[in-house]
Amino acid sequence: MDEILHTFPSAAQHERIAVALERLANAKASPEYLDAYCGLLMDGTNTTAVLRQWWPLAAYDTPDKYERLSRFAAMAAQAWDGKVYTVRGFSSATADHAMTPLDDLAGKGKAVLATDTAPGAADWAEEDPMTWYIRANAVSKQDGTMDIKAIEGEPGFDITGETAPVYTFALALWRREVRDGSYTTKSWRTTQAGGFRPYAGDVAPDGTKRALTWHPTFGGALNSKGNLTSGAGRPLAIFKSALQGLEAARKWNAYEGLWCDCDTEWLLDMWQLRHQDKENSAILEGCTTYNYQYQVAVAENGVSRVLVTTVQGANFVAGSTVSVGDHSAASNRDRGQADMRNLADQVQITSIAEVSIGETKYTALNLDLGGKAIDVPAEAWVSTMPWHTGSTERVPGHKDGCLGNLTIGKYPLRVAGVEAVDGAYAVGLDPLYNVVAGSDGTHWTYNRVAVCRDSENLAGTIGAGYEDTGITFTDMPQGWQYVKEFAQNNDGVIFPSEIGGSSTQWYKSAFYGSDGAGVRCPWRFAILYDTASAGLAAGCGNLAPSALAWFGAPRLSGAGKKRGEWPA
Repeated sequence: MDEILHTFPSAAQHERIAVALERLANAKASPEYLDAYCGLLMDGTNTTAVLRQWWPLAAYDTPDKYERLSRFAAMAAQAWDGKVYTVRGFSSATADHAMTPLDDLAGKGKAVLATDTAPGAADWAEEDPMTWYIRANAVSKQDGTMDIKAIEGEPGFDITGETAPVYTFALALWRREVRDGSYTTKSWRTTQAGGFRPYAGDVAPDGTKRALTWHPTFGGALNSKGNLTSGAGRPLAIFKSALQGLEAARKWNAYEGLWCDCDTEWLLDMWQLRHQDKENSAILEGCTTYNYQYQVAVAENGVSRVLVTTVQGANFVAGSTVSVGDHSAASNRDRGQADMRNLADQVQITSIAEVSIGETKYTALNLDLGGKAIDVPAEAWVSTMPWHTGSTERVPGHKDGCLGNLTIGKYPLRVAGVEAVDGAYAVGLDPLYNVVAGSDGTHWTYNRVAVCRDSENLAGTIGAGYEDTGITFTDMPQGWQYVKEFAQNNDGVIFPSEIGGSSTQWYKSAFYGSDGAGVRCPWRFAILYDTASAGLAAGCGNLAPSALAWFGAPRLSGAGKKRGEWPA
């Protein structure tokens, strides 16, 4: 039993639950009685402990792991029946970004933000059924469910995503959003009530609500077979367009898809529920200001490091990703240039050390080159790059947070079990935008925002597999536009309805308006030098499905890849 799950509740809780369930097992309790009894044991601090002991007992009646986890989610939802967690924020008429907790959320306080060196106090959000989660390896099925291979803590669980992508599974909540002119109020329940709807991504293809929601835990990377996966310890799959990313995702099977707005909507909502603020900027910043490119200070041969000045070296952090290139024959230092990456491409800094050559001190960036050595000419440059996946695994437990300083802007973040803002856009194909000319050469009209409810129909054009949402924006200025409000809809779409905000108020994030006509796809969160424009609510609407760059990585999608429609 000890290896079944990586858990956080106390030993006393485990022992009490284990004794109770042992009695039930000896009594050969029915599945219904087992679930009802376990539901009564849940108190908001022990959800993982209950799962730990319940999981093997439930396997006798429910061997399929997706069905079993869904069964547990339904049990936990019933245990929290009647509770309502609410946050209220100002409407776009008021600049304030803070949100007020109401109903059963009042008094809980904001969820803890932790780092690898500052674990923080006890956190209600880790074990509360409304915010609890568990990771698992899984691949998609045609019916919209998942083939779960192993849950977190089982012997077969693979955090690297080599055998199957890692997803974060949680209870699929009921949601209500009310905009009354002065305020926007969002409320969540675990069970149905009047005025509450499922998230768009949590409606199964047959129109029923799922008990579970799931979202890829890590940014998009490739496994050894070239499959687009979600797993820790891998370089991001940059330089791949959305269409190429979809091809790599479908190497698992025909049902996989790319990050969609259903994923973004859920993640942004979970931030608001946990931290009572519209958006994460300047609170848990993410990797948005880690943009350094330096010519090496000393040429060396046969080394696994680069030397920079001590002043320059102070800007780097161990564990981050860099590229090194012999730049002797060119002047363009864009990271997309081959000679900026031809000596070492997307390698991690294993450690940073002070070294002396003669009487001069330098900073050595020691690199993970897989045991190889490189010659570093005097004309070489080193550039920061989007992080490898999995840095947030060093954040303790299931807390939100990042490595190092929360607001310095150098580290990817974790929210609700999902790592994001890793220095590269998360690239997807749902929705697609159709852009036409606006009133002049600097304004463009988004005359159609279309969603794809079935990953098998994802494409680079707005064809029969896409459905119009009715969302439009006339005369969007090209370039970054700070968002005041997003369009209210039931399609899981995150698209601006009002712009003209700022980096410190409203949503604190920006949307990049197109500079030309054509079909565009969403690039989410922004990159390692977008600074004030970046965040969980940020997006770029300027790039076509065929576009690729060093700052974009296609990412797998969650439950929304196969979804139906909830009755109006």
